[in-house]
Amino acid sequence: MFTRMELGRIGGIPIYLDVLFVLIMLVFGYRYFTSGDLQIISLGLVVIAGVLASILLHELGHALAGGVFGVKTREIELTGLGGVARFANALPRSALARSAIYLAGPAVNLVLWIGLQQGAIAARGVAAPLFVSALLTLSMINFYLMAFNLLPAYPLDGGHTLDAWLGAILGPAWSTRVVAVCGLAVCAGLVYLAFPTDVWLLILAFVLFQANWLAFDSVRPGR
Repeated sequence: MFTRMELGRIGGIPIYLDVLFVLIMLVFGYRYFTSGDLQIISLGLVVIAGVLASILLHELGHALAGGVFGVKTREIELTGLGGVARFANALPRSALARSAIYLAGPAVNLVLWIGLQQGAIAARGVAAPLFVSALLTLSMINFYLMAFNLLPAYPLDGGHTLDAWLGAILGPAWSTRVVAVCGLAVCAGLVYLAFPTDVWLLILAFVLFQANWLAFDSVRPGR
């Protein structure tokens, strides 16, 4: 069954686009595309292209950092809930090296957040207001991508980074328990913020709940 398509290769790494990603972006851009204003529709296309580029650059950040530590990236896939860089070999055992690889993605979003924000400030009074609006929108999106990925929950970068350091101190089983419990607490917080109207945040909370509950269940005593 067709669920994804290859967009091309960057540095020899195949880049795949999941069909669900396309559907979610269309829903995200609904208010732009139904405005009836060509400029607003164009703004929507720019924002969606910018979101795709931001997520791709986030994953390329992981791939680049992995390459520094001798870890090859098999593929990058832009999925319905973000993106994932799949590595061809195991990550280093060093917590520092793992942290550098995991945090490289949010670091890219940090640079994009600040860079786009400064670009918008510089463009005010010079460029078209819609262009400035697109820069500001993409700047905030990158802020949210950075902040969300730094949450201490599986399978987010913050959760994996915390796991790397706790694993070196407590061992893999206890580190998984601690991160999974933190992840479940994050889910509860997201539900509190989302309820009852923010459907996207509720979906994210559900996905995170599944990942963290499975992780916690996998290290239960007696299993």
